[in-house]
Amino acid sequence: MSDSASPSASVSLSEPTDVPAVLNRAGIDYVSVHDQRLLAIYHTGIFNVTTEPDPVSNTHTLEIECWEAPLPSRGDERSPQELLEDFAAVFERGDKP
Repeated sequence: MSDSASPSASVSLSEPTDVPAVLNRAGIDYVSVHDQRLLAIYHTGIFNVTTEPDPVSNTHTLEIECWEAPLPSRGDERSPQELLEDFAAVFERGDKP
């Protein structure tokens, strides 16, 4: 799935954040893997989100990695790195559109 060329990002949040709640408010589908990890689907890409040592329900930091690049779309020319940055911004905004 993942390789060394996969885009990744670290996100530091100013306050404890409930990651699943932010994703729900933003309308982003995800699957919980365990207390410190989930997989999110954003614009057909699959993003691995880890929050060690904190649980996903109360964390200050996120590690996000693009596991599967989004499918090409005629109307969207963004690279996997740009989509990763857009996805990370969801947490920085706290889900505001």
